[in-house]
Amino acid sequence: MTTSILKIYNASAGSGKTNCLAQNYLYILLQSDNKNEFTRILCLTFTNKSSEELKDRILQCIKYFAKNTEYTTNKEYDSWKKNLKNKLNLTDQELEKRSKKILLSILNDFSSFSVQTIDKFTYHIIQSFFVNKKFNLEINTNEFLLEVSEQILYKLNYYNTTKQVNNFFLKKYSLEKLQSGKNWDIKLELMKILKLIVKEIHYLPMIGIKKQSTKDWINLKNTLLYRTTVFENECKKQGNKFINFLTSTSIINSSLYYKLIPKFLKNICNIKKSPIIVFEKIENHTLYNKNANVYQKQLINKYQSHIIDLYKKAVLIYKLGISSYIIDKLILKNLNLFILIDEIEKELVLLKEDKKILLNEELNQILYNHIIKNIVPPIIYEKIGTQYKHYLIDEFQDISYLQWQNIKILIENTLSENGTVIIVGDPKQSIYRFRGGDSKSFFNLLYTPSKYYHKKIFYIKTNFRSFEEIVKFNNFLYYSISNFFQSSIYNKIYKTSTQKIFKKPGGYVKLYFIGKTQTNHKKYVYEHTEKIINNLLKNKYNLSDIAILVRKNEEGYFLYEQLIKNGFYVNTNVSFLLKNSIDIKIIIHIFYLYINPNCIKHRIAIILLLLMKKQSVLLNYDIHDFIKKILHLPLNLYLINIINVIIKSKINKIFFNLDTMYNKSLYYIAEKIIDMFDLLNSNNKSFIYSFLNFIHKSKKIIGNSMIDFLEYWEYKKCKISITYTDNINAIRVMTIHKSKGLQFPIVILPFADWKITSKLKEGIWININPKLYHGLDKVYLEINSNLETYIKTHYDSHLCNLYEDSLYQSQFENTNLLYVATTRAIEKLFIFSKQDDKSVYFYLKTLLKEQKMWNKNKFHYSFGNIK
Repeated sequence: MTTSILKIYNASAGSGKTNCLAQNYLYILLQSDNKNEFTRILCLTFTNKSSEELKDRILQCIKYFAKNTEYTTNKEYDSWKKNLKNKLNLTDQELEKRSKKILLSILNDFSSFSVQTIDKFTYHIIQSFFVNKKFNLEINTNEFLLEVSEQILYKLNYYNTTKQVNNFFLKKYSLEKLQSGKNWDIKLELMKILKLIVKEIHYLPMIGIKKQSTKDWINLKNTLLYRTTVFENECKKQGNKFINFLTSTSIINSSLYYKLIPKFLKNICNIKKSPIIVFEKIENHTLYNKNANVYQKQLINKYQSHIIDLYKKAVLIYKLGISSYIIDKLILKNLNLFILIDEIEKELVLLKEDKKILLNEELNQILYNHIIKNIVPPIIYEKIGTQYKHYLIDEFQDISYLQWQNIKILIENTLSENGTVIIVGDPKQSIYRFRGGDSKSFFNLLYTPSKYYHKKIFYIKTNFRSFEEIVKFNNFLYYSISNFFQSSIYNKIYKTSTQKIFKKPGGYVKLYFIGKTQTNHKKYVYEHTEKIINNLLKNKYNLSDIAILVRKNEEGYFLYEQLIKNGFYVNTNVSFLLKNSIDIKIIIHIFYLYINPNCIKHRIAIILLLLMKKQSVLLNYDIHDFIKKILHLPLNLYLINIINVIIKSKINKIFFNLDTMYNKSLYYIAEKIIDMFDLLNSNNKSFIYSFLNFIHKSKKIIGNSMIDFLEYWEYKKCKISITYTDNINAIRVMTIHKSKGLQFPIVILPFADWKITSKLKEGIWININPKLYHGLDKVYLEINSNLETYIKTHYDSHLCNLYEDSLYQSQFENTNLLYVATTRAIEKLFIFSKQDDKSVYFYLKTLLKEQKMWNKNKFHYSFGNIK
């Protein structure tokens, strides 16, 4: 049987991944005499935008080849045409004739033109399992999980039918959290458990957890309590022996290195320090420190052999038991959480069935579960395997483990039948681990041989996006960074990332280092950012040429506010929540007064928020006296006083009266409040109009009740953000994650301050011995300071390796984030970084040192010519 070759394109930023896929697609399409060959090609992308872009590129090119287009000449398509003619040995007439047939066939059967997202493809497969059931796809998983947690709390509070054992453990878990000094919100903890159940990254290890019954967990808990108690008692016993000997020989008060050992053994369950340093000293026969006097040294030397003997027995007990003890204690902390999983999952399933929904987050799990149970493969081979002969996958570095396992069956099948498989990706742009992205699948394809198929790897090295100085800067920077990776794979990926330059000479990079003495970091960044923007505008750039990339929404929100305040038009993909706007807060507080007119909390909040907006008012008033004077007035008089004293509008608004609005629509009331309090201006119109749009849409869901609206607002406010339209001349402010795949003439990176290796926010799954843990082979441990201390200071190679691997992965992802940001720029790149050797700044400083440019008294560096 002939086996095809799996083609892998390792394509760096700006090297034309979309063009690569489009050209491969066209080659497959045009090499066949079958005008319907496009129905046998499946191209998978990760976003709707990329799939539409690829579809459009392919169609436009076929139209151009068929001479069915408004373009007279197109250099790019002419180049593609020349290459395809040579590869396929076609004449101009043959290519044109074939293209016309294909174009007509696609237009007549456009639904079979399969360029789609991998999620959509998975959903279509799953739909075939449930032909007799109707399910809707729930995209917003977090919102649904919040609803599940509220349902559980409702049952706990109002129903006696809830199993007492689970109710008991929920309360016990809460109590333990409170005793450990943490502010505990039961809803947050329920959400944590629900995410363990639902999130794809937890799916495989959770299979074993879900098999355990409540009785199994209780038995395991008793075993762990017994085992940890035995170890603690052994340690205390040996520690007491040590201390008794030292006391009886009068050594106890001497200056000893080893005095920590008995204390440590006696307090094994509480002490955070490790005796490793002491162990090393004693093994080198250094039994006293440099401050010990002659008498103390003589005394210690006299009993040296007995001290060493006690020491060896203590270390033996410690080393033999400490690893299991640490894991046992950590599991005990999470055990009540695991006990709840079964009951919570039942509520999750009930609500999904009641609403007839499938969670988008669970699609890959559902398909994988059907595959491992051997339910799906016949369907795949019959329906999909026979339909598609050619597979193209884009952005492979973002694929999840389960997505790849689900698709791999099709890939191996089509390769065995002499089909085509082309994979395109860039491991340096893997930045979606928090969404399940698993770059290790790409590493395995690149570096691990397969017994099922042959592979051929193509490295696309030319950068078609950026000008010379930007490509050179990035080449120097990431080659330098490669030396800091201890992982050989990560080192190799960046060591070999040097790109060739395609664009004309030019380009400019400028680094701004912010000194540690700079008191207002954000102010400094904004002031210099504004100067950069104004200089660019003077040099005939448009606002839409400029992109400001941030890592956090809060950073983007700060810059957005400042830019708007200073008269710049801003378009943003950053999630600017309506609830953060002062003006929206004022409207909401007035809505609450509409329901509860005498609420002091809302009355004070309105005054303070208005004073924040009108900072120059009340100069002749004492604010406290003013508040005291109006706080308890009837509502309409209270509002009129605010309007007259704080708003000070020329329009006569003394007749403002909430009583006249009780029969009006919410939309009308909101408009009236906006008008009466002068809330609308050029700086906040995006917030105001988006909020009014939200009111309008919510009426269809909850009607015109003010109480229902406020309840709905509290439920949705953490998701409702500004809505924008594209294609306007405005500065773009967006997160680095949103910018992936895009390019801009000018890129400003204002807060390149994130840590090289950030602390892990989520826990980790570790392998354990099933014989010691009642059949359990994996367990989830939350990352906290205690776990980090244990891992760093105790003898446990398994935990150390696991923790170090997580840190290496964190370093890789944080570097990838920088890589994505700095490779978006076409002409100019500006980077601001606060001086901190644990952050991105260290990478930049190291580069400057290697380039012989570093000066500790210098804060600005540039590459290339600004003109």
